Amino acid sequence: MKLAIIGAGFMGKIIAEQARELHVETHCFAWEQGAVAKEAVDYFYPISVTEREEILKKCMAIGIDGVIGSASVTLETAAYIAEEMGLNGNPLRIALEIKDKYRNRRLTESIEELGRVRVKKVTCAEDLEGLSLPIILKPSKAGGKAGLTVIENKEDMEAAFRYAVESGYEEFVAEEYIRGGKEYSVESLTYRGRNYILQVTDKVSGGPPHCVELAHHQPANLSPVLRKRVEIAVDKILTALGIENGPCHTEIKIVDDVIYLIEVNGRMGGGHISHPLVELSTGYSYVKGVIQVALDCFEGLDTEKLLSRYASVFFVTEQTKNLKPIFDRCESYPWCYTKHEATKTLQPLIKNDGYRINYFIYYSPDEPPSF
Repeated sequence: MKLAIIGAGFMGKIIAEQARELHVETHCFAWEQGAVAKEAVDYFYPISVTEREEILKKCMAIGIDGVIGSASVTLETAAYIAEEMGLNGNPLRIALEIKDKYRNRRLTESIEELGRVRVKKVTCAEDLEGLSLPIILKPSKAGGKAGLTVIENKEDMEAAFRYAVESGYEEFVAEEYIRGGKEYSVESLTYRGRNYILQVTDKVSGGPPHCVELAHHQPANLSPVLRKRVEIAVDKILTALGIENGPCHTEIKIVDDVIYLIEVNGRMGGGHISHPLVELSTGYSYVKGVIQVALDCFEGLDTEKLLSRYASVFFVTEQTKNLKPIFDRCESYPWCYTKHEATKTLQPLIKNDGYRINYFIYYSPDEPPSF
């Protein structure tokens, strides 16, 4: 079978490697500059991910059997290709709308398992005047904490808006900031409208103002009752938003057992969450499942049979300098799955970018190691 991969970043490389294990032929479309996935795919085409008509012509000539968007910016093109060729995927309309945070809030506000969050569309700093602080300002169609700022004081509004604009977006939302609690993400896979909840990830946030993510732990430390409530809530969220096929990375916050929706991304979670953490912690290859859904050969999954093992990634940065001694010697421990040293000196983590910085990943079948 033949799979088109739109985008050649780190996730594109992972998809290609997992596809090879399934004996699936891969065809990747992206600019050649910075194409991390180029050497991992079977065929590479230096075509911009936005040139969807050109990509469609190539895919039709090749006889592609499935298509995957490897990053948020590629989802629309992937959905367009799938829709035009009658392949398994989300409708183009859904791929366009899933990025709209304001729309997603409105469609999920009646879900009884979710707490309520005030939200407002904004186009300029003046639109923030009169809102009860603290609030979160973020681009309405960006993910990965891009352009996000928690605003605590009126004096910070102008700078926060400039930061959001500099992320490259033009539409923004201001949301009520819920203090306290913890952030989580929920990794899911949908096939023909049925949602499979694979894992809940405990996120370690750097907190305001930009809330960058410093570590990811699986499984999240939730009681069985709360875990079930999270699964029910996310299942309803995905259905309400019209997801029909493919992965989703849903971010939530839990405060005093109340679940609040942060945002929904119609892709696999980055920062090593989807791979290798999900496979390490559950025994199930999330990426291979995504490939099988795209190729319309997914045979279902009994999530009750997923394993419960421990896996985490720690990003070793200026914010987490206490981890440096562990990072320096982690490869000597049996729990060390991998170590990646990008720089000898610690760098500040300004935005989520879990592939180009220092990190280590642990795995344990029995219990998490104590540092």
